[in-house]
Amino acid sequence: MKNKFTFTSVKDIIQDVFGDNLPIRGGMGNSMENAIIIERTNPINDYVSIEYHVLRYIALGRCYHSCDILKQQLLFQNGKTFDKIDVKIISNENGQMIRGVETFYFDISECYGPEKNQSDEDKKLAEMKLFLDNLNEIIGKE
Repeated sequence: MKNKFTFTSVKDIIQDVFGDNLPIRGGMGNSMENAIIIERTNPINDYVSIEYHVLRYIALGRCYHSCDILKQQLLFQNGKTFDKIDVKIISNENGQMIRGVETFYFDISECYGPEKNQSDEDKKLAEMKLFLDNLNEIIGKE
């Protein structure tokens, strides 16, 4: 296991501490510039599930009492697509319950939207997934 001060990415932490090799790379997720990049796999991966796995590992690693998603927002910047996820956390520090909000950024550019070289069936599945993602976002706001 690496020394806790040598981790440079969430991928390093998840792989070394939990032994899971998720299709991610990039930084620590604390800004767009240091976003956690979700890598495209075939067939098209469910990037939202990967994001939630990452958040679960972060909560476990930080020993949060609870970790709940408050808001998920799709952002577009410099030709890239990001998910910005605000998470409400509750942690126990020295017997005192601490509440706060943390924001994580995921670069989903490789996974978001249909791929140009996809078959018609894959394109339809990707479009359906986009529709369902948007519907879930609308339902979550109500």
